[in-house]
Amino acid sequence: MKLTDILIKEASMGYTSSEPTLVNKETGTLSWDISPTPLKGSISALDEALELLEKAVKTSPEDVKLKQYEELLSKLKKSLKTHVTRTYGK
Repeated sequence: MKLTDILIKEASMGYTSSEPTLVNKETGTLSWDISPTPLKGSISALDEALELLEKAVKTSPEDVKLKQYEELLSKLKKSLKTHVTRTYGK
């Protein structure tokens, strides 16, 4: 696989998980296993939903339930992003 293929795949898939697999003792180069994870799309979808909720809260500040949903979605997004970063790396 070429480096450009990896970069294109990473851009389309989002987060990647990578681990060094082989070290060449003569040259000191590393070979890496890179596997994309499809979780970036879900985080982007949560971002979009959160933006819509924030706009709705601004237009209807008296709606307490809507504010609660915004807070819950914000916590969910933060939790998922933390899990993805810790499990799969940046």
